[in-house]
Amino acid sequence: MTAVAIGIVLCAVVVVIGAFIWYQRALSPVSSQSQTQDVVVSRGESAREVADDLYQKRLIRSETAFLYFYRGHHGVSGIQAGKYALAPNLKPSQILAILTHGEVVSDAISVTIPEGYNVQDIATKLQEQGICSSSAFLDAVRDGSFKEPFLAQLANRKNVRYRLEGFLFPDTYQFQPNEPAADVVNEMLQDFQNRVLTASSVALMKADHLSLNQLITEASLVENEAQVNQERPLIASVIDNRLKAGMKLQIDATVDYALGHHVDVVTDADLQKAKGPYNTYLALGLPPGPIDSPGLLSIQAVLKPAHTDYLYYVAKGDGSGEHYFSKTYSEQLHNEALRAANLKKAAK
Repeated sequence: MTAVAIGIVLCAVVVVIGAFIWYQRALSPVSSQSQTQDVVVSRGESAREVADDLYQKRLIRSETAFLYFYRGHHGVSGIQAGKYALAPNLKPSQILAILTHGEVVSDAISVTIPEGYNVQDIATKLQEQGICSSSAFLDAVRDGSFKEPFLAQLANRKNVRYRLEGFLFPDTYQFQPNEPAADVVNEMLQDFQNRVLTASSVALMKADHLSLNQLITEASLVENEAQVNQERPLIASVIDNRLKAGMKLQIDATVDYALGHHVDVVTDADLQKAKGPYNTYLALGLPPGPIDSPGLLSIQAVLKPAHTDYLYYVAKGDGSGEHYFSKTYSEQLHNEALRAANLKKAAK
């Protein structure tokens, strides 16, 4: 071996040893201090963003080493959302164990937002559970500045009541008491971005020529109408068929939304009070925006509706939550008579 080759080998060995020493040091605690700091990981936050936050708070020595260790031991996912208490005397491996096992601090409040809740419902629940006031939440929904990429697709809509209605994903969250309302909204938007806008869903939207607003608006109708999961694609097919036929959708839930409260039976007086683009008895086509926050099953039903000729449905009224479906108005009248009989039987 020549002197040059020996020199190259020696340099390589020195570099490897140096890298090894640097990596071992980078994975050691920042200091011996045991005083903890609060670290909040938002739903959908990337490992790189978490590493940057930890580095800025001087809880790790190196973002690069932290990410390298994380990906080598945990793949590219696993850090759970929540509030954590972390100290500088913890090794990065210990910090990661806490983050990946979801060892959140005890003052976090678990809040479940059910499918079908609208913005007002969400605001009320958050206030009841001590997360933020209803008014602060509604102000954030109306006027807050958020950066999720999908929001650009909603910019030019007209006549929507709440710009974020339907896009605050229904899920179980870990929030802090008196958390800033904008942070709450942002976490729900991030969850929507991550859970709904997958590559497969976006591909189906493009194939069906559906805008994001159309998808979530129709899904919000399915969410409100369906009580039995297997009927969601059937209800989506009825909505699609009526839209294609140029028929009004005539969905009671849109009248409720236009009125701002629920009515058991929609009357002519209700229809007149609820004049506007959300009232699908009077306005043709979909409402200008969603009327609630649909879950994944309703969204998937719109992306993959059943193939039917149905134009009508009516609840059976027998307590099953199921509907009668029909192709013609005469069949619908027959089904309405069956419903009336079921209701009469149930009342006895």
